[in-house]
Amino acid sequence: MKKTGYIPLLVSFLLSMMIISTVSATSWVDLEPQEVVDRAEVIVLGKYDFTGKPKPGKFVFQGLDFNVEKFYKGDLSEQLTAGIDYNDVGWADEFQKEGGVFLLFLEKGKDADFLIPVGGPNGIIQLANGKVEHPNDEKRTFFEDFLKINPEKTMDAKPETQNNSQNNNQEGSQNDQSFPYLYVIGSIFVGFAVLFLLYRYKRK
Repeated sequence: MKKTGYIPLLVSFLLSMMIISTVSATSWVDLEPQEVVDRAEVIVLGKYDFTGKPKPGKFVFQGLDFNVEKFYKGDLSEQLTAGIDYNDVGWADEFQKEGGVFLLFLEKGKDADFLIPVGGPNGIIQLANGKVEHPNDEKRTFFEDFLKINPEKTMDAKPETQNNSQNNNQEGSQNDQSFPYLYVIGSIFVGFAVLFLLYRYKRK
């Protein structure tokens, strides 16, 4: 009877350890705003698409399509998959339905094949009515200044390789246009040479 009394205690201990480990796994270190900016490989403003099927990750993140409204940094394709902590889906969806948007600072993660926010919540900044919402006044001012200082990039920017090919085509067309002039000059030079040789032949 005494031995069976330890079983509930052991179960309670294991459950407590599981809860503690889960909480610690989803807790995040508070990062300085400049570190978030420096670590970010892609910076975008827009909304998550919560209607689609999420892409699973190995950690707390799941990948969702992100509809980009503004683009500030990185190489960006037409369709972006951005990570979000599954614990944040509920309030984030509600926030967007009320007209809010997110400024995301994204980086590559070891536990997902899609981009994830830098430092979890550190890389997700809320904007409502065009203004940054943040409980920390200093950080709110920092991200407001970031939006003012950093210019928005165009989404339809052509890849560098395509621009290079266009430059090569332009150079080729310029060479093609210059070819007739070179042909005429060469023909004149050859004509003078022939006349000179005929003149010397007649003198002999």
